[in-house]
Amino acid sequence: MLERRKNIRAQKRIPLKLADPAFDVITETVDVSSSGAYCRVTRNLPLMSKIEVVLLVPGKEDESPTKKIRCKGVVVRAEPAILRDTDKAHYNIAIFFTEISKKDQKIVADYVASGNMDPAEIHISQ
Repeated sequence: MLERRKNIRAQKRIPLKLADPAFDVITETVDVSSSGAYCRVTRNLPLMSKIEVVLLVPGKEDESPTKKIRCKGVVVRAEPAILRDTDKAHYNIAIFFTEISKKDQKIVADYVASGNMDPAEIHISQ
């Protein structure tokens, strides 16, 4: 499969809230980059659904508190997730950030590229 991502992404669990006029979903990322996120939800979100996204990005260790990033996104991939020991349906979804400020995009990019991760958690896509 051809990799189309151009941003560094990391397998980091960051609290995440997704919303539209009909629902709110609280979850966490499976992986994240400055251009999008991959997560698991208990609601089937159709492809191309436009959603509001709030990420809680941890600050640097001794520097600053958690930063709340608000942006808009669109669901670009959705697939059922098969989980054992649950009677509730789960879905893996990929979200592309369609509206994110340059400042917030840099905060996410800096976090993804920061040294507070195991190198095995960083994936560079070209």
